[in-house]
Amino acid sequence: MGETEEQTYPRTFHTATVIEGTGECIILCHAHHPWIAFAQERRDWYTEEFLAPPPWARTFADLGFVVLDRAQLTLPLSDIDTSVLTRAEWRQIRSYGISTLGGVLFNAWD
Repeated sequence: MGETEEQTYPRTFHTATVIEGTGECIILCHAHHPWIAFAQERRDWYTEEFLAPPPWARTFADLGFVVLDRAQLTLPLSDIDTSVLTRAEWRQIRSYGISTLGGVLFNAWD
């Protein structure tokens, strides 16, 4: 296991780096919900830079986490029910040019 970094305001997620052979994988763990995603590089926010879950991701599901795949995370907001988003969240979405579910879930809005 590589580095871990706890969520700090305004970021919505924790990160951990897993070394796999000659590469690494970044685990994104949402700070408020049991959602896990994967990325290739550490960033403060994500839009479409998600990876397919590695085979060992099922361990998270066995522990009660929801492992989100790249197809779910890159869904356009126009294709999902966004009725729970507040007016303030929509202002942030428009301000940052977010268009995907993953961009809403793994962000660093102020």
